[in-house]
Amino acid sequence: MNVVPCLRALTLLGLCLSPFAIAHATPCHQYEPAESTLSGTLTRQVFPGPPSFEDVVTGDEPQVGFYLSLAEPLCMDGSENEADVSVEDGQTLVQLVLGAGDFDTLRPYLDQPVVLKGTLFGAVSGYHHTQVLLQQVERLSGSAAPPVNCAAVKQAAGEGQETYDPVLQGKIIGIKAWVYQAPHPACTDKHDSLAPGTAVSVSGISTGGWVRANFTGSDGKEHSAWLDQAYVLIGAGDVGE
Repeated sequence: MNVVPCLRALTLLGLCLSPFAIAHATPCHQYEPAESTLSGTLTRQVFPGPPSFEDVVTGDEPQVGFYLSLAEPLCMDGSENEADVSVEDGQTLVQLVLGAGDFDTLRPYLDQPVVLKGTLFGAVSGYHHTQVLLQQVERLSGSAAPPVNCAAVKQAAGEGQETYDPVLQGKIIGIKAWVYQAPHPACTDKHDSLAPGTAVSVSGISTGGWVRANFTGSDGKEHSAWLDQAYVLIGAGDVGE
């Protein structure tokens, strides 16, 4: 028996079958109502909202939310309802559509690997900041983050933040804004806060939706602290009106 031709045939058969094996191992996701499971890192990010959806530094409302940074680029199959929703190659970020209680449930897992389940749909408005979004979100696995060293977080943010000189003028919007010692949800005692309309001067912006701001406290003195960017409207002209 000639072994070489057999080995060649088996090699060619393996090459022919391997794409199918890979395809079945990592199938593309389906749009709603089908459920999908996604793996990645839970992140907190900010995108510009109304009126222009272009830049939070020039007066657009900051929209801070939770996102899943995927371990692998997203692959989507069209559906009867969303056949015209195309997903560009290399998309690795998915916006999570959450209620207030969902934010509280997921917050301990920020910056940690997680596996989430939900249904996917394509972006249809300026409030949708990724091409595909995940709704009806349920956490399947993931470990909560270890205790936060706020001093270390503050130092790291100071090294990597984007700074502004002269400072940017802004004001508090929405509900009261808690004062943070460092740019992390765990770094506040929820004791000191700023009321809506309070004027602030922003000297720096850190990743994850945080601003370094100066403001006049209730004691009449100048203070400097971190604020959740979701409650700080930055811009020129009508910001102080």
